[in-house]
Amino acid sequence: MHRSVRWLDIFLQAICLTILVALAIVVLLGIAFRYSGNSLIWYDEVAAVLLAWITFFGAALAMNRDAHMGFSGLLYSLPPAGRLSLFVLVEVIVFTVLAIAVWAGWTILAIFGGETMTTLRWMPRAVVQGVLPVSAGLMMLARALSMPERLEYVREGRDPEAREIEEEISRAQAELAAPGDSK
Repeated sequence: MHRSVRWLDIFLQAICLTILVALAIVVLLGIAFRYSGNSLIWYDEVAAVLLAWITFFGAALAMNRDAHMGFSGLLYSLPPAGRLSLFVLVEVIVFTVLAIAVWAGWTILAIFGGETMTTLRWMPRAVVQGVLPVSAGLMMLARALSMPERLEYVREGRDPEAREIEEEISRAQAELAAPGDSK
């Protein structure tokens, strides 16, 4: 894994972990205050926003790890020229969709202008809606940074998923065969 891909992975993990902790705190606060009879008026809106944020940033993290669902069996069953053609086609489609998401996200930000959240009047709507263009841009960056490694796999015909499955099977067999190591 290239150094820039690792740094982006660490950055995205930190963002996702921070959002996850914030979401847990907000949910626990919401439960505690509701149980005490003093419900927080902002709880539902903030929890929904944090859930959306973790979804988008988590998608960027998955993109960085090339962990989204795919059809690698189809790709790697093709002859070399077909694999390369399909790889290029998929990359063009993915980058086009993400570029549209960035454009749409900036358009949405322009539409909302100076609006604020309903329950937290001091929080600009741009902060809430900004997750779409930012995360789509991060997905494009992740895809671009991981492209050389993925292209190498396609050219060599090495299916990373099949290799990962074989490694896990070998690891499990080694653990089973290890004498005197019972847990």
